[in-house]
Amino acid sequence: MDCPLTAPTVEITPRRLEELMRWHGTDESHLPPAHTLQNLSRDTVAALIELWRSRERIEQLRREMGRAFWAEDLSELHAVLLRALGPPPEGPPDGPIGDPAAPLQNRSRNGVATWTP
Repeated sequence: MDCPLTAPTVEITPRRLEELMRWHGTDESHLPPAHTLQNLSRDTVAALIELWRSRERIEQLRREMGRAFWAEDLSELHAVLLRALGPPPEGPPDGPIGDPAAPLQNRSRNGVATWTP
């Protein structure tokens, strides 16, 4: 289900989320400074839209995880992961992964299968 709300793109930082929660909370003795009330409703709607989209993404990832769990071969598993996660990022990987052209070898350690390049 698509989000029925639309709002201008607004960056909701962790600090702004804290301010929003404090303004909408019940403890009136612990309100943020008055200037943070500016754009309260716009930012609240933006935060709710972000929450909605995040929930939809989590739901989609959970479905794909279920498909990945029951995948019968590596090509099917790779297709599920590409659908769920999208294409790999551009540029070098974050950590060492060895030679990408080297074939993968199956090794077992204490009955647990591991894949190493």
